[in-house]
Amino acid sequence: MNLFENYSLSTVEIIQNNGYEVEVHNVITADGYILELHRIPKSKGGQEPTRNHPLFIHHGILGTSADWVLAGAAMSLPMQLANAGYDVWLANCRGNTYSRKHISMTYKQKAFWNFSLHEVGKYDLPASIDYILATTNTSQLHYIGYSMGSCVFFIMGSERPEYQPKIRSQISLAPVAFLANTRSSLRFMAPYAKMLNIVYQRMWKGMFMPQSNMQKFLASTICRERITQRMICEKCIIFSVCGSDPYHFDTKLIPLIMGHFPAGTSANLAAHFAQFILKDTFGQYDYGRAMNLRHYNSTEPPTYDLKSIRVPITLIYGENDILADTIDVMKLKAQLPMVMDAFPAKSPYFNHVDFLWSTSVVEQINNPVKEILQKTDDLSWTYTGPAATSTAVDAVVPVVRQPPIQILQLNPLSGAVNLAPSLEFFAENLDAIIASTMPVPVDERDAAVFEMEREQQRLLFGGVIRFAQAAEKKYGQLREEFTNEISGWADDVATGAETRVKQTAVLVNGKIAFAGHSVAGAVGKAEHFVVGGVGKAEQTVAVGIGKAQNYVSYGLNKADRAVNGALNATVGRVGRVLWFWK
Repeated sequence: MNLFENYSLSTVEIIQNNGYEVEVHNVITADGYILELHRIPKSKGGQEPTRNHPLFIHHGILGTSADWVLAGAAMSLPMQLANAGYDVWLANCRGNTYSRKHISMTYKQKAFWNFSLHEVGKYDLPASIDYILATTNTSQLHYIGYSMGSCVFFIMGSERPEYQPKIRSQISLAPVAFLANTRSSLRFMAPYAKMLNIVYQRMWKGMFMPQSNMQKFLASTICRERITQRMICEKCIIFSVCGSDPYHFDTKLIPLIMGHFPAGTSANLAAHFAQFILKDTFGQYDYGRAMNLRHYNSTEPPTYDLKSIRVPITLIYGENDILADTIDVMKLKAQLPMVMDAFPAKSPYFNHVDFLWSTSVVEQINNPVKEILQKTDDLSWTYTGPAATSTAVDAVVPVVRQPPIQILQLNPLSGAVNLAPSLEFFAENLDAIIASTMPVPVDERDAAVFEMEREQQRLLFGGVIRFAQAAEKKYGQLREEFTNEISGWADDVATGAETRVKQTAVLVNGKIAFAGHSVAGAVGKAEHFVVGGVGKAEQTVAVGIGKAQNYVSYGLNKADRAVNGALNATVGRVGRVLWFWK
């Protein structure tokens, strides 16, 4: 385990190693989940908070509080905000590495994992906010949400409007609500999310991608070596989902990232995101038409009312974020009534994970966030932005990219029913998938760099697919050979068994005949024995009856004599009494 030491430090240990004090707090939600909050109560120098409102920061999907601090104080937004005088609180969503407890269940029970984004927004955030405000004796706090952290905030704002006045300001980093235009490789898996969810429910009780020793092994081996780090961990695992940034992503952080991410969630929560991609709506979890009637009294789940959220919100997005696409961010902006500002990171290559681990994250994200908070934390500040009304979605001017990215047409899967994408599907659509995840070149230098990277990904993923196909083919051959051997062995066993059955039948018939003779002889002896026994019994009974008669006669004679004597004595006494009376 010493091999994993540098890649498996907890959030508390990372913060302490960077010279900050840290506190652990446990919060119980209304539905019984126990959440672990990590607090940085002072600056690195030990100075008490000087700001007016505490700060609550929420991680993204499959993440933990460690995502914000694993890069160290030089890049960490929470640590830098603690130095700026804020009382910083880091969230941990139910189901991740730090929040796997419940007042009446264990994480090994299926019921523990029966939650989606809806429950996180409706229960986790309110419980955490109330706890922070009570502990700090304040009435409002600032909220910073990254990716899923912004999504669950919008859910809370819609479903729990009584918490809107408790939010001083909200900053969404890589905001997620609508996902129909995502170019991430995840959109190719979204159509199979329902079936995959069923598999996870049956095999892992609904638990999805928890932290594991295999993950730590990858972090300390494959993702530590430079070649495999760039070719597998960076391109396969990170860039295909979040977008490629060949200039600002700090590859040295990959082993640390893989040591903490993914940290687990529920399969329902992952499926909820897939529904955003497929339905182009920001709505509650879709259980299916029949179950929706039971949950919502409607065949379709209700959508969240973004227009009802009266909180000052700032949206910061990345133009190269293929997961939270700019078009979807603008659609979100149009429905929020109190958007203070919405702007992209300065770098045109800023992707989804750059908000946490870019080499330029301080300049691109941390400093703008500090400026926003400095303004909104002032007690005299009031929202003076656009009127608290939202724009119709249809009126939003679509974002035009230069050059425009065409909608990719994927080759359909073969067969009438496909429960999961096959290797043939990925092989046939590999070029389209890679093209959708690549950033838009800004100049000629970019075009050359991105073309080289596209070719690397094509070679890498193509090799992986061919290897998997060869392995699948070999597995099929071995399975067929093994099946033939089993069939031959079964035939041999059946033939031998038939012969043995016949031999056994002959043997049994002989035994039955022998047993028949034995039974006949035994019956004869039994009859003779019974007849003799009956005769002896009759004689014994006759003798007994004679003796009994003699006993009875003797007893009767003796009884007669005794009765006569008693009568004579009684008559004598009566006579004497009569003489006395006279």
